[in-house]
Amino acid sequence: MTAVLGDLSVRLENPTVKWVAAGAAATGGLYLAVKYSWFRKNPFYVFSGKTGAMAKDLVDSGINSYNKFFDQEDGKGVGDRILSTPDFVNKFYSLITDFYEYGWGESFHFAAREVGESFEASIIRQETAIAETIGLKPGMKALDIGCGVGGPMRNIVKATGGHVTGITINEYQVGRCKKLNKEAGVSDLTEIVQGNFMDLSKVFKANTFDGAYAIEAACHASNTAALYKEVFHVLKPGALFSSYEWLRTSKYDKNNKIHVDVVDGIAEGNALPEVRTIEECIAAAKEAGFEVQYTFDRATTGGVPWQAAMKSARRAAYLTHIMTGVLEFIRFAPKGTQAVHTMLLKAAVNLEKGGDLGIFSPMYLIVMRKPTA
Repeated sequence: MTAVLGDLSVRLENPTVKWVAAGAAATGGLYLAVKYSWFRKNPFYVFSGKTGAMAKDLVDSGINSYNKFFDQEDGKGVGDRILSTPDFVNKFYSLITDFYEYGWGESFHFAAREVGESFEASIIRQETAIAETIGLKPGMKALDIGCGVGGPMRNIVKATGGHVTGITINEYQVGRCKKLNKEAGVSDLTEIVQGNFMDLSKVFKANTFDGAYAIEAACHASNTAALYKEVFHVLKPGALFSSYEWLRTSKYDKNNKIHVDVVDGIAEGNALPEVRTIEECIAAAKEAGFEVQYTFDRATTGGVPWQAAMKSARRAAYLTHIMTGVLEFIRFAPKGTQAVHTMLLKAAVNLEKGGDLGIFSPMYLIVMRKPTA
């Protein structure tokens, strides 16, 4: 055995053998990662020449312009650029939709998780919980504001029997949503519309919906009060609107540089023009004409912190990062693909820190009602 090991050691001194051994190890590691489901989807399918809706030759310039637009410091948000937010949110989802679906699933949000509860079960429970707050049931029609590829929509209609219309600004997500709704057998209970949720009144008639919800989507709004006014317009009198908001908590200290840098990092990596507070959301709701029913931070519930899901996924995330670099190097993935993933990794790190410090919540619930008269 000693002789065999010695011979192997000598052979590994040969540069050619080293490269062959390294390649075999990398290939074997990737095979195991895919085989044992460290990735939720086949990475070769996901990164086969595109990133979301963005043309292959536009990915690099797309991520560069995105990073420039959302660059923030000192807790000031994007400043005067804020009115251009919808265009860059659309660009964001063109860049990252495949990454999100591949690494997280079809529901692009977090969840409060109980001890022993699976990630998937917690996601569904988070979705059905918001549907319960608006009283969705068979015969009712609800609006899903910023629906993504429709994961929440599908789970909600299955659980409630109500009808859900989703709106997303991103064309690629519309196509994905329609396909997945059909595969899930819920096309009769769902509808998907492409549009800017800041212009709901241009898409839907007044007093159309029996209820509405937004799951970690209103954070992309350039103006919260303006968004709430649009929702108010399309709801029937007496209807409820509930939103899981991405907010700074009362523990956030604007004079603490760590706090400021973490929240700025969350905004930069998740297409947020700024990160607001629950007090600002309440004021926006009242300005829009709503009666605020109650607010509650769901991040304070559950036996497993919401950010724990990202920590447990870190192994796959780092493997993905290496893989995107390799695929980009061999020109299988478009230039800029790894830069997109770098942006997402930085965002994940800051989200974890924000959760650990208790200064940020991605699921601060606000429930409001449109008056009957």
